[in-house]
Amino acid sequence: MRARILRAVASRSRATHAIVLALVLVLVLVLTLADLGAAAAGASAAPLESAVTTSSGAWVVLPMGQITNESNTFWQLVHAAPGSSSWSSATPPGVADNGGIVAGTAGGAVLVGILPNGRLRFSPLSLSAGDGASWSALLLPRGLAALPDALAYGTDPVRGDRRALAVTRSAQVIGATGNFASWRTVVTARTLRRVSARCRVVGFDAVALEPSGAPLVATGCAGGGAVGLFASTGGAWRSIGPVLRGSLARASTSMLRLETDGSTVTALISAARGRHRSLVVLWGTSAGWSVSTPFPLPSSARVHATSVESGGSTAVLVRKTRGMLAARITPGGSWLRLPAPPAHTVALAQPATSVSIAAAPLDAFTVSGAVLDVYGLTPSGTRWFKTQSIRVPLAYGSSG
Repeated sequence: MRARILRAVASRSRATHAIVLALVLVLVLVLTLADLGAAAAGASAAPLESAVTTSSGAWVVLPMGQITNESNTFWQLVHAAPGSSSWSSATPPGVADNGGIVAGTAGGAVLVGILPNGRLRFSPLSLSAGDGASWSALLLPRGLAALPDALAYGTDPVRGDRRALAVTRSAQVIGATGNFASWRTVVTARTLRRVSARCRVVGFDAVALEPSGAPLVATGCAGGGAVGLFASTGGAWRSIGPVLRGSLARASTSMLRLETDGSTVTALISAARGRHRSLVVLWGTSAGWSVSTPFPLPSSARVHATSVESGGSTAVLVRKTRGMLAARITPGGSWLRLPAPPAHTVALAQPATSVSIAAAPLDAFTVSGAVLDVYGLTPSGTRWFKTQSIRVPLAYGSSG
């Protein structure tokens, strides 16, 4: 009898232990999913509306047409030549771009990728060596992710061959050289998780190429304030992103923009902690980073467009519950709130002028159907005024 009682007690103890262990595992899973959810939902999604300015020209990606109807939305690539404040449409012809486009620049060249939409399941590529007046057709056999820096382009400084990196919508980073006929996996999220103890990697956010041709890959990080930025040297990956301090020390982060200008990297970060979100810009290299002051986002606001300009100056367009706001920051400076943008503003960009960063102009782009209007700031920086109007031929109904 005593033996049976002891066995019953032991059996009940094991059952209780198993239940407690199961509850602990469930709690750990819930907390982990909560962290990942905070990283995914708390950080701002990177908008396709974007601009990049180099000494070789300025490029803007924006939508036109009936923007609330994807089948009649036509994404455009707008260009301004070096030293000019005049913009013109340079969109590659011949491919339905209703799903969006992304662009990677290097020197005076630009590589454009079309996002999958409708029956288009892969991403056609177009390369222009100049101002977008002529294009060469290339192919990415997979679909690009809907991220402004999902595509990077450059040339090897020694061999001179072309190189490209891409983030696919299946959450892979792939690369190609030469004529881009063969693409291969460059790195996996699992590899990056192994080399970073601080960043709990959450997806791929952006890619870039250093002047040496070496790849840079950005990811989201769940909690801890780490910035997910990784570089490869000789095939070995390492974490080069800093850890944010102060009020953002435990924030989840995501990369909105990643651009290289010479040896300097400019990165626009969205940092979220609970309901509080801020934007932070990084400038520097793996040897050291300069971190901007945070720019707190209003409640329920979202980043609508971004611009990374020559020298690292960065501008953002933020949509609030009512209206929009624009802000800009230069390396080593503070965030500057700009006058309220004109109604229907969809993008901001700096023309590729030769003036100093501090005095560089900034343009706002508004869309009304097939009409693209450009507004500049007055010299005092107190109001916007129209500088240009462009009518772009759009083939409504063509995607049906």
